[in-house]
Formats: sequence, structure tokens, C-alpha cells
Amino acid sequence: MLDRRSIRSTGIGMMASALLIFSAGYFMSEKPPETVSNVSENEMIISKDEYNGLQDEISQWEQRVQLLEEEAPEESPVEVTRIILSVEAGMTSPEIGDQLFSGGIIDDEDVFNEYLVDQNLTDRIQIGEYDLNSTMSIEQIAKLITQ
Repeated sequence: MLDRRSIRSTGIGMMASALLIFSAGYFMSEKPPETVSNVSENEMIISKDEYNGLQDEISQWEQRVQLLEEEAPEESPVEVTRIILSVEAGMTSPEIGDQLFSGGIIDDEDVFNEYLVDQNLTDRIQIGEYDLNSTMSIEQIAKLITQ
């Protein structure tokens, strides 16, 4: 025989299952197709006039690029001078600057010496051999020989 608790539990179970079936039906139902679809940029449809206009614009840009390439001056290859600087004991910064100038690494030895003096690097020059080239700045050379 069914007592009060059993009947109540059966009723609650039926209500819970009805709620579950209703919510599943609500969330699982198919949505009607949208009339306006989102189209990505690659899937856009354009008219023939728009297409022709874009093709004309592309050809104009290609002509501009070609003109700019023709007008661009031909860069002559930059000659890179390379020397091995040998710093020996007792060498002064003017002597090092003279070697760099005569080797074609720097354009003005006085600017190099002034930089070393201004940065207080004249006492920090290290003995050794250094591979230098003409593309290096005075700051790079000074950093290399004072490490």
C-alpha cells in the first residue's frame, strides 16, 4: 500500500521529469533559418561594375609601384673596410685613433679621441686584437676596446 511519502515522492519525480523534458525540448529545438546571413569578407558578393572598378584600381597601383621602382636610384654597394686592430701596452688613445683613421675605419681621429675623453674611457682601453670594420660606429668601437 502506498503511504503519503511514496505518493509525494512519485509526484515530485513526475514533475521533475516533466520539467526536464520541457527544458530539453526548448533548448534542443532547431531555430528557424535567418533571413539575413552573416557573410565573411571572403564570401562577399560584388557586382560586375564593382569588380571592374577594383581591377582598375589594382592596375593603377601596379603602375605606381613600377614607376617608383624605376625612379628609385640604384644604390651602389657600400665598401666595407675591415682591419685587425692590435692594441699593445702603453698605446694612447690618439695612437689608436691614428691607426683606425689610416685603416679607413673612422673618418676623423679627433672625434674618436674626444669621445673617449668625454666618456672617461681613455684609462679603460684593453690590450688585445680587435676585428673592426667601417660600418661600426665610434661608440661600438669604444665599447669593444674598453671591455
